[in-house]
Amino acid sequence: MITQPRFLPLPLLLALWALPLAAQGPEPGDPDYDPLEDDRLWGEAATVSPEDAQTTSPELTFLLQEPERTPHHHQNQIRLSASSLEDGWADLRQCHNDVAAIRRMVIVYNEQTIDDLEIESTRNIDSAQVLDGDRVDLRGVTRDAEVCVTARMQLVESEGDGVYRLDNGPFVRRFLDGYFPMRVTMAVNWGDLGLQLEATEPAEQEGFRVVSSDHGLMFDTLFEGELRTRIRLRNSP
Repeated sequence: MITQPRFLPLPLLLALWALPLAAQGPEPGDPDYDPLEDDRLWGEAATVSPEDAQTTSPELTFLLQEPERTPHHHQNQIRLSASSLEDGWADLRQCHNDVAAIRRMVIVYNEQTIDDLEIESTRNIDSAQVLDGDRVDLRGVTRDAEVCVTARMQLVESEGDGVYRLDNGPFVRRFLDGYFPMRVTMAVNWGDLGLQLEATEPAEQEGFRVVSSDHGLMFDTLFEGELRTRIRLRNSP
């Protein structure tokens, strides 16, 4: 899995590769208290209403037309090297576009699989900083906002016999019981490592476009619900 951030705008919950949020937990002042786990901090959504949700089911549905409102766009560029096939670590550049305009947002990554997390650029965001090496804190997010980060991620797993797997997800944009449209684009570049795409899950279909070459692949999808993907690569004969 690339990463498992909890992406918590206050008051909107936008989970990307999310860990479940606990309904109850330690109180403020407790050493184990985490505001990301406190449902009471969500408040009233100023930019998203539950009535606008297309569905209340986590079941994956690919969308063939753009929704009326521009959806959050989550973009990933992954670069594999020869060492990635040995230790699993790869370079990641990740951007979030058309983020909801809210006062605060925190993107939390899996601390065990991320290193060298840095903010590359922001647009229409008052302040952004990396906290504790595994989270990005955004303040004053306005319309047409964008944040891009770079990092090293441990995401490649060898299955043996020259086969490598990249598991990602779940990608989900959710508020209370509603699931909202989201667009995810992922590009994987392996250069001259002699790999080829063996399969993707989901397989290419309407709403899930996959393009591959001798040096990389890209998929692009617009969906509602929860998306989990698997990319399987194989050494070329």
